[in-house]
This record gives sequence, structure tokens and C-alpha cells, in this order.
Amino acid sequence: MEQQTDDQIIAEIRQGNQEAYRILVDRHKNYIYNLMYRELGHRETAEDLAQEVFVKLFRYLPHFRGEAKFTTWMYRLAMNTLTDYRRAQKRRPLETIVDSIKSWFSDRVEEEPEERLLMLEEQQEVQLVLGKLKEKYRIVLELYHMQQLSYQEISMVLEVPLRTVETRLYRAKQQFERIWMEVQASDTKVSETTTRKPKGMENISASR
Repeated sequence: MEQQTDDQIIAEIRQGNQEAYRILVDRHKNYIYNLMYRELGHRETAEDLAQEVFVKLFRYLPHFRGEAKFTTWMYRLAMNTLTDYRRAQKRRPLETIVDSIKSWFSDRVEEEPEERLLMLEEQQEVQLVLGKLKEKYRIVLELYHMQQLSYQEISMVLEVPLRTVETRLYRAKQQFERIWMEVQASDTKVSETTTRKPKGMENISASR
């Protein structure tokens, strides 16, 4: 059964096969946990929320119609769970997005002291730039560049038309590019970096 596709396993679950549910959880638990940990930066909370996602998954699985990929549907369920948690904690959206970006950068920076110092400077600059973006633009940038979702998957997660995703991402890239250049131009401490972008985000540009 472990060689079966998600859809085949789901069919087994709907027939009452509890072992199939265990296999489905084992297949995706690391992905959901890593998603939560990347967003929150706290292992115990990530574990709790991942467990909550799979409880909801079992409860709502009868409503899965297969119109989207199972992983996309599961991702939306995870993001909704994360949103509920953030609301309960009354955390500002910017804080959680910046936490995610800091973690995302940390995984891509080498251990040399110079690299760590550069990463710290970039994190501060990214936080400044993100603070100037509208929430809907910050979110779409994260989904596309950090989570590496396709336009279609973002459309399903945010429950907005595909054209809206394209427009938001284009405008988000424009704003990020403009504000980033302004921040770099005003950075008198590192004059040679006036045109650089944060490590790992070089592909963000205003071009479609």
C-alpha cells in the first residue's frame, strides 16, 4: 500500500482502512511539521499544530473531492490551522512572515562569520521592506518564493482567481524591487551593496 498514490490511499481510508490513514500521515507528517516549524520557529508548537492538521484531515477527508491535488488541499488545511493559531496568539502577520524568512535565510547561509553578519544585515533590511508592503503582497511573495507554490496552487490556497494571483505577485515584485533599492541607496555603511538583493531572493524582480 505504501507504493500507492495519495488518491488510492484516500480511497482505502474511505472504505474504513485505518492502516491506510497511518500510511498517509507517515507520508506527509514531515512536510507539515517542517512547514509549521519554518513559519513559527518553535518545535513543540510545530508538533502540536502538525498533529492538529492531521486530526482535521481525518475529519474533513470525506469533503475532499479531488478537484485539486491532495497535497494542495492539505496545504490549505495547514495554512488555515496556522491562521487560526496566529489569531489566537494575536501575533501580527508581519512578525510571522519575517520569522519565516529569517529561518529560510538561515538554511542557506554558510557558517563563516562574515556570512552570518551579512545575513543579519539582510534580515533587518528585508524586515524593513516587508513592513512597507501590504499584507496581501507579503503573503503572495512568501507562497511563491519561500513555499515555491505554483500560481494555480496559490490560487487554491488563497481562494482567489488565478488572474488575481498573477496581478498581486507582479505588483508585489514591483514594490519589493522599488523599496529594496531605496533601502540599499540609503545604506551609507555598505555603499558597495546598493544594487544587491538578499541572499536567496535574487529572482524577485518586476518582470513577469
